[in-house]
Amino acid sequence: MNTYESIFILKPTLNEEDVQKVIGKLEGIVKQGGELIATENWGKKRLAYEVMKEKKGIYILLRFRGKGDLITELEKNYRFDDNVIKFLTVKLDKKGVELLKKREMESRAPQKESPKGEETEGGL
Repeated sequence: MNTYESIFILKPTLNEEDVQKVIGKLEGIVKQGGELIATENWGKKRLAYEVMKEKKGIYILLRFRGKGDLITELEKNYRFDDNVIKFLTVKLDKKGVELLKKREMESRAPQKESPKGEETEGGL
């Protein structure tokens, strides 16, 4: 199984409930044919250029493992959903997968605490 990242952009006029419905539907497709690793909602951002008369969009990232036929099914659903204005799916190579694992390990590592007893600026 390969690791993929799929970014899709939703219409900015959708409310939070509708955004969650679309995400849930697409996550379900991924789970049927593969393993969902992560879903990230990057929020509403300005588009680099106007797409379908929209200047902004809601960016969503899906990271998952699966076979090639899963991509076909996922992208077919992107095309049929009127709320999706743009999408891109890429296969991660070994370096990309290793970088993701490294970032994940760093985010799970305990944060260093500042030494106790040190005064901070503007303190008493």
